[in-house]
Amino acid sequence: MANCAQLINCLNSLYLAHEDRFCVTPVGHVFAMYAAHQGGQALRTIFSVPNISYDRDGKRASFWGLNGAASLQGKQLVLTVVNPDVKLSRETQITVRGASLQSGSATTLTHTDIHAHNTFEQRNVVAPQNKSVEAKGRMLTYTFPPASVTKLTLSLA
Repeated sequence: MANCAQLINCLNSLYLAHEDRFCVTPVGHVFAMYAAHQGGQALRTIFSVPNISYDRDGKRASFWGLNGAASLQGKQLVLTVVNPDVKLSRETQITVRGASLQSGSATTLTHTDIHAHNTFEQRNVVAPQNKSVEAKGRMLTYTFPPASVTKLTLSLA
């Protein structure tokens, strides 16, 4: 379930607006990507990826390497994945049990500068990019870029 208490002009808002100016924030783009799960059947999803380590205020800390969710609507599988590593991409093998992949597409939100953001003057600095994905059989190899949120939409045979 997703809830957004304040939609416009606040910390972590989906949109910025002032008079006749408007832009979608990166949070708004992620919210739209995750909307693909709405009405779907939640699927058990297991991520087996090494944790990432980082320095937090002079202390070593760790964070999950990849994480996400999957849902199914008819013959469409949606997998949303976050790669929190700001430097490394993660090549990953995705295995689908009980079905076979027919085709796929990916929508990815990322930027080389983790501080990049959208403004009224530059509304598409951080914007989702779409591409097709080679998806056949029961396994798919996909590389998740650093500091990214990706939505894989996979059609099942």
